[in-house]
Amino acid sequence: MRYYRYKMQWRYTESRIKYPKFVFETILDYVKKSLGKSPKYPLAVDVGCGPELMSTVFLAPYFDKVLGVDISESQIEQATLNNKHSNIEYRLSAAESLPVEDNSVTLIQVATALHWFDLDKFYRECDRVLVPGGVVAAFCYAFKDFPIVNHPHGDEIHKVLTKITDKLVSPDINPYYTEHCTWVLNRYTSPEVQIPYKDTKRLMEAYETDDPEAPLTYKLEVFMLLGRTPILYNYLISSHCMHE
Repeated sequence: MRYYRYKMQWRYTESRIKYPKFVFETILDYVKKSLGKSPKYPLAVDVGCGPELMSTVFLAPYFDKVLGVDISESQIEQATLNNKHSNIEYRLSAAESLPVEDNSVTLIQVATALHWFDLDKFYRECDRVLVPGGVVAAFCYAFKDFPIVNHPHGDEIHKVLTKITDKLVSPDINPYYTEHCTWVLNRYTSPEVQIPYKDTKRLMEAYETDDPEAPLTYKLEVFMLLGRTPILYNYLISSHCMHE
């Protein structure tokens, strides 16, 4: 499990890679296809949310309520401090025991955290809390190979970064490396990671950073698992009528 000391929190926030907006647009398109269009959906839960700026805030315009949960107390305190959205709440919680009611969640989002969970228990919790047709979206970025774009020394920088990341993902050097980190290196293709619903998708795309103030532009490979619970026809009809 991830834990961060308070003095390390700001370093984590500053250094963590930001996700391209298109990642969240892809997730929302999948939600729309599953449950139909709606001005706002009832509830999304961002599991392993971290300090708020990475993934949770992107959901705020599309849901009545967004709940960010993390097992790290310092992450939740930082997220609460940063929170500028009235419909977002942050709570200390494990992924395997979410503080929400049965059949109440439209979307469960997991951004670069799935490999820290007990997946059997987590997916059972998804079964409990998701509405019929509810979506699980788990995505991550490649920990290696960040091609630098439109820079005169891009190739040299890329080689240096590759050497650094090779060391970071080495179990012989990194004391925090676990066998579950291999799921990330394998780009979520391992059988034990797959979302246990029949209607699932696996996407992998490379996006350029969309921060105009970034000193370097790099290509970020993002891989994503999307799955939805079985849809009950009567539920879908009643839910659609409520949105009209």
